[in-house]
Amino acid sequence: MTTRYLMRLGKTPFDVVDAFHTLDQNLLGTNSGNLVYGASSHKLFSTRDTVVDANYYRINAKMADVVNDEYDGFILPLANAFRPQFEGQLLRTAEFLERLKIPFLMLSGGAQLPLDGDPSALKAMEPTVKRFARAVLNGSSALSVRGEMTADYLRSLGFHDVVVVGCPSLALYGPGHRVDVPETLAPGSQIAYNLETKDPFGEDLIDDAERHYRSTYIPQEHGTLELMLWATDPYPGGDPRLPLERDHPQFTSARAEMFLDAYPWIERMSQMSFSFGARAHGNIAGVLGGTPSVMLAHDSRTLELAQHHAIPYVIRDGEHDPRTVEELYAHADFTEFNRGHAERFEVLSSFIHDNGFEHIYDPGQESAREEYEQKVAGTTFPPAVRPTWLDETPETTHRHAVLQERDAARKKAQGAIRRDATKRQQQTQGQISELTQRLDDAERRAEAAENRARKAEARMAKIEKRLATISRLTEEATDRSQRAVRIPTRLQKIVSRSKEDR
Repeated sequence: MTTRYLMRLGKTPFDVVDAFHTLDQNLLGTNSGNLVYGASSHKLFSTRDTVVDANYYRINAKMADVVNDEYDGFILPLANAFRPQFEGQLLRTAEFLERLKIPFLMLSGGAQLPLDGDPSALKAMEPTVKRFARAVLNGSSALSVRGEMTADYLRSLGFHDVVVVGCPSLALYGPGHRVDVPETLAPGSQIAYNLETKDPFGEDLIDDAERHYRSTYIPQEHGTLELMLWATDPYPGGDPRLPLERDHPQFTSARAEMFLDAYPWIERMSQMSFSFGARAHGNIAGVLGGTPSVMLAHDSRTLELAQHHAIPYVIRDGEHDPRTVEELYAHADFTEFNRGHAERFEVLSSFIHDNGFEHIYDPGQESAREEYEQKVAGTTFPPAVRPTWLDETPETTHRHAVLQERDAARKKAQGAIRRDATKRQQQTQGQISELTQRLDDAERRAEAAENRARKAEARMAKIEKRLATISRLTEEATDRSQRAVRIPTRLQKIVSRSKEDR
């Protein structure tokens, strides 16, 4: 009998989609790092006679009935879920989980916090986080999270059933994975780097990488994919040393490579001698490829992942940041990563078992692993995306960029309209709920008043009955009193008559 699980994924690892449709449908969830932990999560639960489907990031309360009928379990891999931009999705997920009747578990999740862990930016969304956490704990043994900073955040909200499992992406190759580090990195070596485009930094490192090594920029963001396909300008005004505009050598010489699937990305990283950058999964892809990688930790997401998994990192502080690749490479010590990887994998494994699920690295699942790996090997993935406009005339490139920017503006406007409509709908629903509550309260008050009136009428009836009884008794007493007065008068008359007779 086949077991069917539904998993929160933009796509399964075997959904082969070209770059233009990937961009148009946002199958990356705006960041290709989602591909890496998605691929690992999908593999983990693809046990014998099990099919794992993607929900393509669609989730709402109305889906629960269909999912209950058609699936045997629901798996919820998450990354930095506790952030203001994700609150709407988190609320819809909570509403969905509240209606689920099948087994489910949350497979890790993180809070987006600054390096010092200050959660003040999440204060406004605490009611949503609490509702989501309660929904998860209603069906799972614990809230599994990426690191200690997220665990501390949830504990501060009153949730103590929390287990730190790291990111499931590091479980892709099981408990035996390791990274070996050569003593030196030769000049001219092939290296990869990644970049946080919302808060770009590391200009000196990237400049050194461009000058002294065969460097390849591996972008991850939706905006850079659009730049490479349509020559748009999503990050204007950046430092020219950083690959943020289309005239950067990484784009003009077609060296930058962006991947639409996890496995070719990891395979490409295995060919590198070193990787660095501020993107968590950009470096994790390198680690999975066996390549020494160093994380440039700049927030809680990168820091807690690096600390939990013992991935080498340096903390961004501006003053003491490494300035050269050689200096950064000196931090690439994977001794602790290799020593503790199996133990960390066991924590994740135990959590999965505690919730009634099996995974593909359990004993007896050897055939499932072999079948899965054969399927990966037999899948023809699209090549890495490189700039498509290099052979075009400047006029054609400009026209495509303008058209794409118009289309992006249209989608943005439509999204704003949808969000506004949703907000208005929620406000209207809230007003209806409030009015309904007021009506219910008024009806309850009216019913209570009617009950009080009936009780008052009953009391009045009793009082009137008592008054009638008292009136009757008073009349009887008066009558008896009057009779008692008449008796002596008669006796007097009788006595008088008797005297006269004598």
